[in-house]
Amino acid sequence: MRRLHTRVVALALALAAPARAEVAVLVGDPAGRVAKDPDPARMNEPFAVAFDAEGQMYGVEYTRGNRLFRAGADGAVEFVAGRFHVSKHGDVFPPDEATAAADVRFHGLHDVAIGRDGLVYVADTFNHQIRSFDPATRSIAVVAGTGQAGFSGDGGPARAAAFKQAYCGSLVPAGDALLVADIGNHRLRRVDLVKATVETLVGNGMAGRPVDGASPLATPLAGPRAACMTADGTIYLALREGNALVEIKDGTVRTMVNAAGKAGYGGDGGPGREALLAGPKYVSLDRAGRVLIADTENHCIRRYDPERETITTVAGVPTKAGAAIGADLRSTQLARPHGCAIAPDGRLVIADSDNDRIVAGLAD
Repeated sequence: MRRLHTRVVALALALAAPARAEVAVLVGDPAGRVAKDPDPARMNEPFAVAFDAEGQMYGVEYTRGNRLFRAGADGAVEFVAGRFHVSKHGDVFPPDEATAAADVRFHGLHDVAIGRDGLVYVADTFNHQIRSFDPATRSIAVVAGTGQAGFSGDGGPARAAAFKQAYCGSLVPAGDALLVADIGNHRLRRVDLVKATVETLVGNGMAGRPVDGASPLATPLAGPRAACMTADGTIYLALREGNALVEIKDGTVRTMVNAAGKAGYGGDGGPGREALLAGPKYVSLDRAGRVLIADTENHCIRRYDPERETITTVAGVPTKAGAAIGADLRSTQLARPHGCAIAPDGRLVIADSDNDRIVAGLAD
């Protein structure tokens, strides 16, 4: 078992919502990245986090480490799957048939989700697969994808389907399916975890700005990067190249944030459609059903309110990358955050990717 004791603040994730709004560095060095070259004894480039039923945090490393880890309330980090290696976006490896967690070679992990049965799902992006980790047996299984880039398999077995860079895999509210951002195929796909099948939900396979009012399968998509679903079945989809947040509701598509699609920062406190984003990389929901957006290239976390159709910044100093810890999330600098989630104690937890750390605090 590989364990790492880093300079961290104890997680205490199972406690009630904290009374103070101070920002805590849960994992990683408070000063941010400490070494140019990745260190296997440290967590490197975290891209997403999720919490199991006991409140334990899991996370994934991108290409500076390529591992799945979990952190306990004592502030210890354990690498539970994936052998440490540094890879590059364009690297191509033979399909990995390893089933022992310690032996598997991930390539560019982007997302993590935890099922009600305790299985941990990861988006193994540049291996073009969704895989699962079983904490009880410490084994890895392929959930979807052949391991070869392509597009095929809709309506059939998920493991026989081809994906082209499966960027995110988020659970639907019922817990019986994953929404997979198949960015290279310009589609959002659904993997049924009960039937073990796959289908396309959004996207016609063409790259382009989404068409307001179009049916989900008739619209192009400009870089579908991550998605989440509300209790009523509404889907929110972040478009990386489109710099936008799209809503799929009642059988139609509509851009809710940044209708112009221009990269930039602006619009805080006003209508979402008039606001700007820059390369959004992740979306999740808070407890009030509002959409949290990792506005990565603006180095901040934004929040879209579907009821008011407005947007605000809740973490990070917009457009200014850095590592300074402030009195609250709004005054704390981030460096290209890629993931965000609400912890069991109500805090917003952020994968502060280029700072090699995970931070948490109460969002306004």
